[in-house]
Amino acid sequence: MTGDVERHHAQLRAWAKGIYGLEAATELLIRGFDGRFADPGCPWVHPTGSGHWIDFDAIPALMGALSGGEQRFLQIAASLSGNDTEVNLGGALAGLDRTHLHLVLAGVAHASGTHEQQELTVRADGTVAFARPGAIYRRDQTEPAETACHPGGIGR
Repeated sequence: MTGDVERHHAQLRAWAKGIYGLEAATELLIRGFDGRFADPGCPWVHPTGSGHWIDFDAIPALMGALSGGEQRFLQIAASLSGNDTEVNLGGALAGLDRTHLHLVLAGVAHASGTHEQQELTVRADGTVAFARPGAIYRRDQTEPAETACHPGGIGR
C-alpha cells in the first residue's frame, strides 16, 4: 500500500474516530470496491486543513451513475454514518456480493459497539467479573484496498 493511500486512510479514520457509526461508514468506503469511494476525487470527499472528511449526506444524490451494487453499498454506508438516509435493508443486502456483504456485516457490528461491550460473568469460584468478548463480527478479516488515491475519484 502506498504511503499516500495509508496517510489518506489514516486521516479519514482520525476524522471519524469516536462515533461508531461514522467509523463503520468510513471503513466501508476505505475497504469496499477497491477503496475508490474514499478517494479524494470523489464528490463527497472534501479537503480540510489536516486531511479530508466525507459528506455522507451528499452520497445518495451523487451516486446515480453507479451500478446497483455500488449504490446499495453506498446507501448502507451513508445510513450507518448517522445521517437521514433510509435503506431497504432486505433489498440492499440481497443485492450485495459476498465480499461487500461481509464488510457491511462487520460495519453493522462495529456501529452497534459490540467491540466495546462488556459482559458480566461468573467464574468457577463464584466471583463475578467483567469480560470483553470482542466484536461479534470482525472487520479486520478483510484487508483495506491497496489502490492508489486518484484525483479523478469515481470511474478511474
